[in-house]
Amino acid sequence: MARSSDWTEAKLKRFLAEGRGQGKNELYRPWLMVSDLPSRGRSTRIFSRIANRVVHLLTDSQLRYFYLLEWNHDGNLIDINEQYPLLDMESIIDQLDEPLVNRLKDRNTNLPHIMLTTFLVTAINEQGKEYQFARTIKDAAELEKKATLERLELQRLYWKFRNVDFGIVTPNEIPTQRSKNIEWVLPALNIEDYGLTEPEMIQYAEQLLYSISLTYNPLNSILTSFDRQMKVEVGTGLLVFRYLIASRRIQINMDMEIKLDKTPSEIGVIVQRSEGRGTKHVVGG
Repeated sequence: MARSSDWTEAKLKRFLAEGRGQGKNELYRPWLMVSDLPSRGRSTRIFSRIANRVVHLLTDSQLRYFYLLEWNHDGNLIDINEQYPLLDMESIIDQLDEPLVNRLKDRNTNLPHIMLTTFLVTAINEQGKEYQFARTIKDAAELEKKATLERLELQRLYWKFRNVDFGIVTPNEIPTQRSKNIEWVLPALNIEDYGLTEPEMIQYAEQLLYSISLTYNPLNSILTSFDRQMKVEVGTGLLVFRYLIASRRIQINMDMEIKLDKTPSEIGVIVQRSEGRGTKHVVGG
């Protein structure tokens, strides 16, 4: 919920005039941005390939859940709207009892409390139709507070009225290791940030895939040999390895720590080759 000591009618009007909470994909503007909360040290601005813009995340838990969305194994997510405001709560007012109605406005200023759902996600189902689901990220301790539960009930009723699946996610339900692994591999897709061209990365990727499929050596040995053989800067092989995971050319158990002193088979690497029909090879299998 967007509430603070300096929440005024002028700021509310400014946020609405700026189009906060409106738009899709790269045109969407979250209701709260990192710059609105300068005192929060865990805030993050990070580019989303799904939304095609920088998203604004206000806690570590939001960031970890964002990585799960961005990984999007099924490839069916098409938009992520973070810090999404519920601006038309009056649409469900006839469903509310007095305590919940009292949560809608500040009793002193009569200004509306803007409820925020952390993520509103748009996806495509198997029939090619769009659908949405909403998720709010909350610490488990917060769920013991009456005020928090009342605000969450308002969100539940709001999304139920719109036939949108709503859920509450606590940090305990976010797989930490998977999130860390995704955070580690995804930046490798931005090859231009590392001074590489797409043809170079394609060449390096095919060579590293070939090397991995032929050896039982530990990964750090394979990557060191790659750098030496290709006469490239130290660490390039590791970048390519991360790229292969991020681009799904290598499948790996993302819930396990990726230990480079292990062999590919020990960490369950499955190589997706591009030759011919694209057959899979289980390394060491």
